[in-house]
Amino acid sequence: MAPQVEYETPENVRLSYKPAGLGTRFTAWFLDTIILHVGLFFFMIALVFVAASLDGILRDWFRDLDRYFKTEGKSDPQTVGLIIIGIAMLFWGFGSFVYFGFSELLLRGQTIGKKAAKIRVVKLEGFALDAVSIFVRNIFRVVDHFPLLWIVPLLSSRSQRFGDMASGTIVVSDEPQELSEIRTRLASLTTAEARYRFDHAKLGRLKPGDIDAVERILERWTTMSAAQRQQIGEGMVGALCRKMQVDEPPPEDRRVFLEDLLAAEFRRQDRQLR
Repeated sequence: MAPQVEYETPENVRLSYKPAGLGTRFTAWFLDTIILHVGLFFFMIALVFVAASLDGILRDWFRDLDRYFKTEGKSDPQTVGLIIIGIAMLFWGFGSFVYFGFSELLLRGQTIGKKAAKIRVVKLEGFALDAVSIFVRNIFRVVDHFPLLWIVPLLSSRSQRFGDMASGTIVVSDEPQELSEIRTRLASLTTAEARYRFDHAKLGRLKPGDIDAVERILERWTTMSAAQRQQIGEGMVGALCRKMQVDEPPPEDRRVFLEDLLAAEFRRQDRQLR
C-alpha cells in the first residue's frame, strides 16, 4: 500500500490523502467498463435504427464507398476486417473519453464505478480538480490501455498511471472518516447561537480544501502554543475573510469566528443532503 500523500495549504495546514489500492481501482475500472460497453451497445443499436430510417439517403453513399474500395484494391477480407476493427476502436476510445471525462467533471472526480468503490480523483497538490486536468488524464487513456504499460502503477510510489502523472492527479480513498470531536460538537450548533453568521453566497466562495483546513486547525487548537495560534489565525482568518468578502474579527475572536464558520458550513451541507 502506498503511503499517505500529504500537502500543505497556503495557511500552513497539512492535509493528507490515502492513495486508493490497485485492487480497488481495478474494481472501479471493471464496473465502469461494463457500463461503458452496455452504453455503446445501445448506442450502436440506435445507430442501426437511424441508418434504417435513412436507407434511401445512405444507399448511394454505401454504393460509392463500395466502389472506392474495389477501385483501390482494398476490398479483401483482411483489409475490411482491419478497417472495421479500427472504426470499433475509434468508437470505443471516444466513448471512453466522453464517459470518464464528463463523469469525473460532473461528479467531482468520480465515475459510477469509482463511487461504488469509494475512491475519487484529486489534484496531487490538494487543489480542486479542474477541467484541464480531467482532459489530460483521460486523453492519456489511449496510451495507458496498452497492456505493457499496466505495470506503471505498480512501479509508481503513488500508484499513478501515466495520465495521472501528466495531469498532476492521484486516485485516493473516499471512505467516510469517523466524525471528529469538533465536528460532533459544532454540528449541533444553531444559527441563533452563533456570534458570526455566514449566508450561502459567502460559504459558496470557499473551496472544500478551505473547510478541511479550518476543521484541522480547530482540532489542534488546544494543543498549539499562543504564538502558533496567532500566526495561523492571522494567515487563515485573513485569507478566509478576503475570499468571503467579510470583515476580519478581532484577534481574540478568531477561534469563535472559525467555529461559527465551520458550523455554518455543516448546516449548509446538511440542507443539501436533505
